[in-house]
This record gives sequence, structure tokens and C-alpha cells, in this order.
Amino acid sequence: MRPSAVHLLSARASGLAADLELAATLYLPDPADGLPAPGLVVGHGAGSRRARHDAFCREACFQGFAVLAVDLRGHGDSAGAADGPLEHDILAAAAFLRGHGAVDGRHLCYRGSSMGGFYGLKAAPEAGFTALALLCPASERVILDALDEDDPEPATMAAGGGAAQPPMMAAGGGAAQPAAPTRWDLPHLKAYFERQDSLALAARVRCPVLLVHARADSVVPFAHSLALAQHLAGDTTLVALAGGTHTSAQHDPAIHRLATRWLLDQVKNACTERT
Repeated sequence: MRPSAVHLLSARASGLAADLELAATLYLPDPADGLPAPGLVVGHGAGSRRARHDAFCREACFQGFAVLAVDLRGHGDSAGAADGPLEHDILAAAAFLRGHGAVDGRHLCYRGSSMGGFYGLKAAPEAGFTALALLCPASERVILDALDEDDPEPATMAAGGGAAQPPMMAAGGGAAQPAAPTRWDLPHLKAYFERQDSLALAARVRCPVLLVHARADSVVPFAHSLALAQHLAGDTTLVALAGGTHTSAQHDPAIHRLATRWLLDQVKNACTERT
């Protein structure tokens, strides 16, 4: 396994200004048979960053994925501010993996948590993902309610002022490091989410989807994943967790293994269908 820092370019919403530079970490499996590995993009939640998902990325890489974890715009080490169309960042990550010589660009998957789950739905049709794993995916209503309080992610951020300081984030090596403050463009972010409809987005997603949600989630109601499951156009697997919180599944080793195995099964199924 060879984690390395990389940088991507993502389009701005207007298309007029220079592209945004995004920070990401690429995890490449040790080549066993010389064949390219399936790719996996990892998206985080509001106020978080890619380092928070290092344990999952390492597990997925160990199981055979080439993993790219990205700091979405305004988060972590990436440029810009979170202004709404963060699906462009996911599309940039997918394009980077497709262009990498060690990656099988025909088979790209996505794993997203909370707000990253919403943007996975948004990006999926254009990205051409083979499968999605969404953990406690956020709805536009939850995000809008938080924006009304100037607090884009009440579960993980301190309210007030639009730009908030997230809690201490665990870095890749396990040592705690202070994360850079998340940069929010609240007016544009709110206008963006007022135009969104998660259920309509779900109806456009035809690849298999794994939904993992804690029944006791106090941030995004479990009912949201139930509604997504009813609207998703492709095969859907829903895992309802009896315990846990909005964020616990994101960091549970058992869920890491479950999601990775499920995604690999979808890649194998897609390979079978192509032959």
C-alpha cells in the first residue's frame, strides 16, 4: 500500500474563474497480478476532511481498491469555499482515477458519508459509478435547516459566523492534529440546496446502492434512507443499524469491511455482465 498526496483541479460553478485546486490522498494496492485495480472515490461530510476516513481507505486498499480520498472545496487542505456544487469535486476525483494507469477506469465506485452521501447521489449519473455506498446520507432539508442556524453540520461543528472550527481530526497516522477551519459560502450554499431534491436525484441513479443508517441518528432521520431506497432506480441494499449515531458507522471497522466487500461484489458482478 502506497498512500501519496495528490492534487486535482475541479471546475468552479461559474466556469469563468480559474479551476479550484483540491487536495487528495491516493492509496494504491500492491500490484499482485499486474492488472489495474478498481477505483474508489471517498467523500466526507460537512466540516470534515479526508484524513478522517484514513482507516476505511486503508481497509478498502488492502482489499484491492485504488482509493482516492478528497478534501472537498473549502475543507481540509483544498482551496475555495463550500459554495454548493461540490459534485464537481467528486467528478474531478473520478476523472483523476480514470486517467491513472494503475486503475481500471471501467469500474469506479464511491463511498460517501453524510453530506458526502448527498453529493454521491448528485454526481453518480455523470461519474458513471459502478456502485455507491452511502453512510447516513444527508438530505437537502437537513442541510438547509442547519444553514438557517449558520451551522452546516450541527453534529460536528460549532455554530455561528458561517465559518466554524471543526473538532480535532485524527490524522492518517492516528495522531490528533488541529484541522483547518472549514470555509463556507453560505449564501450560495443555501441557494444551491434550495434547488435540490434528493428523491429526484435518487431516481436518476441506476447503479447498485448500499445505504447504511443508524436508526437512532439524531442529525439525519433514518426515514430519509428509507425514502431513498424507495426512489433509487437500481438494486438497493439497506443496512439499518440498531445502535450508533450519525457518525459512528463512518468509523466502525465492521462497517468498513461490510461496505468494502459489498462494493467489490458489485465490481465482480459488473465484470461478469461484461463477459
